[in-house]
Amino acid sequence: MQNFNRRVIRNLISRAQTRNEAPPQVRVLRDRDRIPMDLLSFVRSHQNRIVYLVASAFTARRARVFIVGHINLLPLAAFVRCLHWKTPILLFVHGDEVWNEPGRRQKRWYDRLFLRAVDRIASVSCYTAEIMSREFRVHPEKFSILPNAVDLIERPTNAAQKDGLVVLTVSRLSLGDRPKNVDQMLRAIAILTRKLPNVRYEIVGDGALRGELERLAQELGITGNVAFLGRLSEAELSQAYERASVFAMPSSKEGFGIVYLEAWLRFLPVLCSSFGASKEVVSNGSDGFVVDHREPEAVANLLYELLTDSRLARRFGENGRAKVESKYLNNSFRANLDVIIDEVLSQGDEYRSAVKSTS
Repeated sequence: MQNFNRRVIRNLISRAQTRNEAPPQVRVLRDRDRIPMDLLSFVRSHQNRIVYLVASAFTARRARVFIVGHINLLPLAAFVRCLHWKTPILLFVHGDEVWNEPGRRQKRWYDRLFLRAVDRIASVSCYTAEIMSREFRVHPEKFSILPNAVDLIERPTNAAQKDGLVVLTVSRLSLGDRPKNVDQMLRAIAILTRKLPNVRYEIVGDGALRGELERLAQELGITGNVAFLGRLSEAELSQAYERASVFAMPSSKEGFGIVYLEAWLRFLPVLCSSFGASKEVVSNGSDGFVVDHREPEAVANLLYELLTDSRLARRFGENGRAKVESKYLNNSFRANLDVIIDEVLSQGDEYRSAVKSTS
């Protein structure tokens, strides 16, 4: 989410520069993101939430559009609407923060009321938009889709010769990330070793689930095939991608699935779950496989196909890279963001004109 917000800010700055507009103002409650101060009007707010609320609403008095980066800030959106009723408001949503599921952010009593203050909701996927529409009873027409994006990297030197037997997963391993289904991957690897005894499964990431997963690998008798690499530096992560032949993460909790874009940048074929938003990103049989994560036998069979058919794996990787270049780079993100901002501004102009004509 932090990377998404940085990308939004960079593109708003670029938009302002190309259209000779004032740079955007960014107000944060806690200064965790080191945003270059010389590029925009950046305001550090007091840690106190009430001070933040009032100061942000005051800052919004001259705004052409007010952007809210998280649903937890809906009270701020409602406050701004009361003070500056002419200002259009845009809300960004990503995934489990608006799914209203156990173990994640639960819908609050005021959410539906305060969502009336929002003119447009930009969701990273249709999946997240559909769930939020249902759970919060928001009309589907209020949503626009703003897919995530990645930055292009040079073609890896070994992109054309991925003939090894290394399967890679990159994921956090916190308790809330159980639906990433790394445990199901371990069960699939155990099945796969019957046909490919030398297969290696590398897991990048760390968290409270790691010990549990390590014990499962031991119970399955595959500790010699599995490597828990923990948190890696950027250079180490790049090396892990270079070693990999397949990227597999059958996660059922993806609000979008940016990890698949990152794998495609390295020309890797991918495997994702048929649950969640990743199936919007991955085209089954074209640039990866979409599979029911609850069936480790099916996961193992598809991994075997990708690991033993180099032509198929290479075609999936090439198709994935081409998809990223055509749909998921910053130029596409900027174009989608511009459309949404222009629509929100247009709605605000129409509303103000209607109010003037009736007064």
